[in-house]
Amino acid sequence: MYYLGIDGGGTKTKAIITTAKGKVIAEALVEATNPNSVPEETMKLRFQNLLNELWKQSNLQINDIIQVFAGMSGVSRQASKQRMKQILSVILEGYENISVDNDAVTALYSGTFGKPGIVQISGTGSITYGVNADGEHGRVGGWGHFIDEKGSGFSIGRDALQAAFKALDERRIPTLLGEFILEHFHEKELPDVIPHVYQAADVKVEIASLSRLVFKAADQVDTIALSIIEQQGEEIGKSIARLISNHFKEERQVVPVVLAGGIFNRVDLIQETMAQTLKLLGKKVHFIMPEIDPAGGAVIAALKKDGIQINEHEFIQNYKMSKRG
Repeated sequence: MYYLGIDGGGTKTKAIITTAKGKVIAEALVEATNPNSVPEETMKLRFQNLLNELWKQSNLQINDIIQVFAGMSGVSRQASKQRMKQILSVILEGYENISVDNDAVTALYSGTFGKPGIVQISGTGSITYGVNADGEHGRVGGWGHFIDEKGSGFSIGRDALQAAFKALDERRIPTLLGEFILEHFHEKELPDVIPHVYQAADVKVEIASLSRLVFKAADQVDTIALSIIEQQGEEIGKSIARLISNHFKEERQVVPVVLAGGIFNRVDLIQETMAQTLKLLGKKVHFIMPEIDPAGGAVIAALKKDGIQINEHEFIQNYKMSKRG
């Protein structure tokens, strides 16, 4: 029995076929398939290329697949989920066992293996998303960088720019962050950075890329960088606490929280503040760093749809070993 999982993001889309026990048979990668940012015909072509590569690697056909689960960015509304399912069904020759949901679900299941919990995604953007014991889905944030997305790479990068330019406006000694920003853009004066930011092909991604400079400065004990990280960690903690209050009935339960996204590559600098904030707000959580990727989480969701009981240790071991091969 084979299962197909798709993790469709705003920058890349990954698909994987595994057995019920997690052995990877094929995996493929294409560009973004977010329907809000990619023209439909381009999206269809990318899906076709993605699936063609899977069939080529695996020597399988769609009739060999038990369930398909696609976790997609940009499909929060029911209408968009249905449209995405129709598109995939046509590409898969009328195949019907297809489920489509928000890509936060695949990130969540990469850590909880289908069990209830919360996922905090902090990458270029951010969202706090959860599924409770009744199977109800809830979210806090993730409404786009013009509205919120605290705890995201964009928010951290924007704070870095603001701190650097504030020092300039107040005629203070240039900050270490300011020096790193100039070095990043190969400029000598901060005002010369402005065109790089506002004329970027993707302003959100450009600003988010500056978040790594904040962590670099924090490693050198820069007080401004450490303050930015602390403030962002507090905001993440508040978002998680808010979702627990709104969505999880048992206030005293320990809620699993999966940490996903590039910001948590530096979990060593941000997790303590998150934990302290949650403790002050009276929330008990258990942080999880996933051992499989969101595409694997999509396979978990497909297995869950099929009613398969998953041996987590066996699945992780098989998944990692077969991917290395």
